[in-house]
Amino acid sequence: MEPSSRLVAELARELATPTFGVVSRRQLNAAGIDRHAIRTQVRAGRWAPHGAHALRIHDAPWCPVRSVIISSVLNAGASAWADGEAALVLAGFEGWRSSRIDVGLPRGSRGRAEGAVPPDVESGFSRGGPRSATIHHHCLAAVPRLLPHPVARAHPSVAALRAAAWAASDRQAATLLAMTVQQRIVRADQLLDALTLLPKLPRRALITGVLADITGGSESMGELDFVRECRRRRLPVPSRQVTRHGAGGRIYLDVFWEEAGLVVEVDGAHHFVGDAPIADALRQNDVTLQNLTVLRIPRLALRVNPEPFFAQIERILTDRGIL
Repeated sequence: MEPSSRLVAELARELATPTFGVVSRRQLNAAGIDRHAIRTQVRAGRWAPHGAHALRIHDAPWCPVRSVIISSVLNAGASAWADGEAALVLAGFEGWRSSRIDVGLPRGSRGRAEGAVPPDVESGFSRGGPRSATIHHHCLAAVPRLLPHPVARAHPSVAALRAAAWAASDRQAATLLAMTVQQRIVRADQLLDALTLLPKLPRRALITGVLADITGGSESMGELDFVRECRRRRLPVPSRQVTRHGAGGRIYLDVFWEEAGLVVEVDGAHHFVGDAPIADALRQNDVTLQNLTVLRIPRLALRVNPEPFFAQIERILTDRGIL
């Protein structure tokens, strides 16, 4: 006996609520809703096709980003999963204007990338964002455990690394990794562990360096790297780890141009933890009271976007007759 139209609508709404208003035809069939019942609901305007295999259930919750991601995964096939930025968004990643939808498939399978963002559907993606998903084929033996909710998705640690690898720029890659840790989607040590599972990851050297910056590791950009960058730009080489005395005792300056009265502090991750900002502020005030100019530069910023910081340094050195 076929279920009534009312029961069909209730079953579909129940199925679609956890997946932000989108279900697959396969899910509906498994719930006892056949293609004839689906056609009836579509003709009545209660449901709408959302790609080849997905349907939008109009009386279920809808999210302009998550719903579209889920639709893309469902349309790619039964063995597909959300990856990269898409998986991070499903894990709760916020404050990022998504620009792409990445879907993983087992190597050798045939997936469809159609139907990601139909033209008549309001999307929360950035302007010029995807009209179809980007399909990535992976060897299943090399794919870490997938999480099941709301659809199959990569573990956040793997998703974050792949999102960084597929990002439009190095700066965007570093920002994605930093935000993922800041929002506690994944811990920095989990990213380091996951990196060992992805030996052929693009941007591996950059990602390794960024993770070192985030964790405060020894590979992060420090004073020696800063001086090397000064030489490359033909700037006067500053002194390093110069000692001064302040109200609180001895102060160590990371780099110092004495003739220009310019101090640059290169701040690693530990400068932003606990009471470190308070100690840094007191130390900077002590140095400023000695009529010195202090510039602060995060190590992560130096790695991915050093130009504006060195422009400030060059401006001061020029104004004070050093250049």
